[in-house]
Amino acid sequence: MKRLFFTAIGIILLLNAYSQDWIQQQTNTNADLSSVFFINPDLGWAVGSEGTILKTTDGGEIWTLKSSGVTNGLNSVYFTDPQTGFAVSYRELLKTTDGGEHWVIQDTVLNSGLSSVFFIGPDTGFVAGTGRILKTTDNGETWIKQAGFGCFGVDSFWATDAQTLYMGGSDFLTMKSMDGGVNWDVLIPNISYGSMESIFFTDHNTGYFAGGGWAQGNTFTFFAKIVDGGVTRTSTLLNLGKWLSCVFFTDNNIGYITALDGSILKTTDAGDHWTSLNSGVNSALTSIFFTDSITGYVAGRSGIILKTTNGGLTVSGPDVRSKPVKIYPNPVTDVLMVELSYLPQGKSNIQIYSISGKLILQQDLLKRKSGIDLQKLPRGIYFLKTIQSQGSEVVKFEKM
Repeated sequence: MKRLFFTAIGIILLLNAYSQDWIQQQTNTNADLSSVFFINPDLGWAVGSEGTILKTTDGGEIWTLKSSGVTNGLNSVYFTDPQTGFAVSYRELLKTTDGGEHWVIQDTVLNSGLSSVFFIGPDTGFVAGTGRILKTTDNGETWIKQAGFGCFGVDSFWATDAQTLYMGGSDFLTMKSMDGGVNWDVLIPNISYGSMESIFFTDHNTGYFAGGGWAQGNTFTFFAKIVDGGVTRTSTLLNLGKWLSCVFFTDNNIGYITALDGSILKTTDAGDHWTSLNSGVNSALTSIFFTDSITGYVAGRSGIILKTTNGGLTVSGPDVRSKPVKIYPNPVTDVLMVELSYLPQGKSNIQIYSISGKLILQQDLLKRKSGIDLQKLPRGIYFLKTIQSQGSEVVKFEKM
């Protein structure tokens, strides 16, 4: 029997151990956003309350409201190509064939409790709802009802292939199917009041589960990692006071989790340790999506969409103003020159981070022009951050 393995998840909340940069985007809506999805670095969508659909065609610089034709809150959005996409509310399954400009309600046999839509290719996809899932093999032209599983409310869903499915829901109950949804086995049993909000697999066998709940009047954190596909019943409850809402990995080691207290967690060691990042907001964050290793988006309540272009490295927001910094040569082989357009005031310093967010070097910034000896630094891409009383600035450079 394969074993379900949970790492020793002492999630280490080292506040600001890594610097990060999440910039709030202009969305022109106060809707509570529940899901964000990108099909390529430029083209993305976000959905939320009252049928809200937002679309960007320029990597999040501008978000435009689109009419969904429904008033129920949309819970999940997924696109199979730049033109074809799906969104679900608790009562409707919507499809677009023109990039989200227009949406049509599809006729399905399951019309309540819809929470998640997920595709494993251009044709095969699933919609999860209360007590049952729907499956399509023709890119959503037709949907077939799969075997039921009682009144179980689904909050999260993932498929590693057409046969291997996972879903989680109320009271952390999580189930797995090995035959495309015909039969389901309990992977994680009911353990407390709460919800399994998110599932993410980095490969066929390695998956992450996140959620939150209540115990004795307090919010607690649920996080779990499985390897080898996991068939035993194990769970991990953490007294962190964070209700986790969405998990996303950019590769086998680097991952992120959003929480309903406005925080973002990051791991660089496949979930063994997590660092709490400051998002710059206090509103609930509900969905996260990365288009590459360093460019990511987070959606949340009151129309919040945050964007990072450096893997969540530095803290930034609408009220933070960066100061111009010039570095040269770039690429650099030995000494990197850092030149400010103003005299540093107060306590100032320079920090250099690896692309994964690890602090490599730090030194005081005493004058407008300074040199940093990088001869011993390995080749690669790095970020240089200048910190002054006036604000901070991050620039990327390459070490040859």
